[in-house]
Amino acid sequence: MPQLVWKFPTHNKIKQMKQQLAFILILLLLSCHFLNAQKITQKQTFVKSTNQIEMATTIDYEINSALDSTLISKETCTILKKILLLPDNKQDRETLNLINTIEEKDLQTNELLLFKAVLELKLDDLADASNSFSKYIPLAKNDSIKSSIYYSLGMIDTKRDLQISASHNFEKSLELDSKNLSTIIILVQINLNKKEFDKAIFYCEKALKINPNLNNVWNNLGFLYQQKENYLEAKKIFSKIIKDEPDSPLPYSNRSYSNLKLGFTKQAMEDVNKSIKLFPENSYAYRNRALIYLSFKETKKACMDIETAFKLGYRERYGSELDIIQSQNCQN
Repeated sequence: MPQLVWKFPTHNKIKQMKQQLAFILILLLLSCHFLNAQKITQKQTFVKSTNQIEMATTIDYEINSALDSTLISKETCTILKKILLLPDNKQDRETLNLINTIEEKDLQTNELLLFKAVLELKLDDLADASNSFSKYIPLAKNDSIKSSIYYSLGMIDTKRDLQISASHNFEKSLELDSKNLSTIIILVQINLNKKEFDKAIFYCEKALKINPNLNNVWNNLGFLYQQKENYLEAKKIFSKIIKDEPDSPLPYSNRSYSNLKLGFTKQAMEDVNKSIKLFPENSYAYRNRALIYLSFKETKKACMDIETAFKLGYRERYGSELDIIQSQNCQN
């Protein structure tokens, strides 16, 4: 079994809130009736498969509200002035508190509702953020913005461990923006967690059609083929990554497992030794080498590698599977 290399965010990073809010408020106070068009962008960062942490996905908001200052009350304008004068150390929570005092008719019919949602998300008020984003969807000006809102709802549901709802929201986001890699790759992980390997493979292949150079996605596609016991296809994928990145340790370890399952034990040992040489702190490679030693009936060497894997943190990172192998083969 290969080593997975996912990393997804446990929360969304919201940047430049004060500057964005101040920009809107200043223009409002200058009585500009219509402001610039709204933009919401999603960004994804990918790194090479040599890194244990393969990918980080973030969502950044750049908001220039199309808010008509003639359509809000004087009381709301007064509240916006108070927000503008808040000191830095009280900006987020106090801004949200003040926004919550705005009359419903002003708050629920324009982009102030989106600010409320963004602040709630930033402050981890997840139920409120979900409610605000959901209410904002009918106000969104185009499919790109709607896609970002559904993406945000998916991230919120993921944090709240609402996997069915998260999956629905990410799928809805993808319907509206079919080439967003962040959404596609998260859907890979969701379906992997549900053990729906065919759907996970579908989304991996969709991501790779958009960007065929994502070796982190290739690696996890190889994992998925191993889950389906298609070790030959998995081996081809890991060989491709090795050709692209000959100094990356993980595909050697992962290919070694495919070679072991295919009966190519000599090649399996060569691969895993190469992986350990490149990355001697990788507990998973020692686990794989222990399995190879067991296939050679070299139990003592296998048990030594199991102990090394434990010392390097295998239990903490991957669970108790190796304890079972140890109890079946190693005597104290």
